[in-house]
Amino acid sequence: MRAADPEETPEALEAALEAFDRGEVEEALALLESVDPGVGERWTTTVHARVELGDLAGAEDALARARPLLGATPELHWAEGRLRLAQWRLAEARAAFAHLDVEREGAPLLEDLALLADLSGDLRAADQLYRRAARLDPEGSPLPPRLSPENFEASVARAAEALPPEFRRALEETAVVIDPMPTAEIVGAPESGHPPDILGLFVGPVLSERAHSAPDELPPTIFLFQRNLERAARSRGELVREIRTTLYHELGHALGFDEEGVDALGLG
Repeated sequence: MRAADPEETPEALEAALEAFDRGEVEEALALLESVDPGVGERWTTTVHARVELGDLAGAEDALARARPLLGATPELHWAEGRLRLAQWRLAEARAAFAHLDVEREGAPLLEDLALLADLSGDLRAADQLYRRAARLDPEGSPLPPRLSPENFEASVARAAEALPPEFRRALEETAVVIDPMPTAEIVGAPESGHPPDILGLFVGPVLSERAHSAPDELPPTIFLFQRNLERAARSRGELVREIRTTLYHELGHALGFDEEGVDALGLG
């Protein structure tokens, strides 16, 4: 998200933007509450924050508030593009981003365009966009570390072997599928709320209920999305750790734990 001009930005809005950039999204939203509702950037910033939190309905409401205040401005197109991308409305996201200037928006726009290319199956175009982003901002947008399919699969296998025996036995009852990217069909989007940059997903009956599953139901399956995992890492070592963390996290769901329960398992 491009920061507004400090000379034209209300103090509370500037503070909210800084909090958002630090990753303190809830704090950013709290600060935005004190910004004049007539300031359009209050609402576009809210869109970005709500998207980050997965609150797409709240983001849609904020976009509707921003539209009459800002009109067809880069700030509005940027917020709309990010929201449509999160909603898997990929053609609309691409149309919104087409109004933006890479020179103005920089590496973050290139990264979103790369994600769109990945989701469309154009991996070569995606990698070209990642390289452009890395040239513009080597520190903030480093090239995603890449593993060959064979090396990625080997990393998954090593992570599985490192599990405690009781969890390793559970994993043996679960299919593990490595795909380059998610699809809306696999993740059940947009109804599920899973974003396009999701790292992994468990689908099917939890292991304790497998005997009672319907004959046509997908068996317990963990999906790992290789290019999203690579996108989320800054180095090969970080990627290997992220593969392990995601595999273990989804195994927790296979065992029937919710998000809090998964965190309590201590598998990470």
